[in-house]
Amino acid sequence: MQNENIALQAKVFLYHLNNSNDENGIRNLESWTIRQVGENGKKEIERNYFPTVSTKVDPAAMQLFSQSVISNLKAQPKLKVTELLIDALPGADYLVAFPPSRVRR
Repeated sequence: MQNENIALQAKVFLYHLNNSNDENGIRNLESWTIRQVGENGKKEIERNYFPTVSTKVDPAAMQLFSQSVISNLKAQPKLKVTELLIDALPGADYLVAFPPSRVRR
């Protein structure tokens, strides 16, 4: 049952990422970066980049959640993700996506 919840949460994360991609006019030349971060890392990314998409994940389920996002990402032709920093960082309880070319000024 927990695996189903994780898979659903991963699909919801990618749904919001797709919406943000469309709503903010992310072009084909731009890409997204997805990172596992803690609370401070999330705040720093949100302060420096726009748009951002994030979700809080139970640290015990982070690895399974990240794998689910990666496997579902292959079915998203509009999303271009060039950097995935997903390697079970201790204390990481957020998965955050942002376009590195869209720096807040």
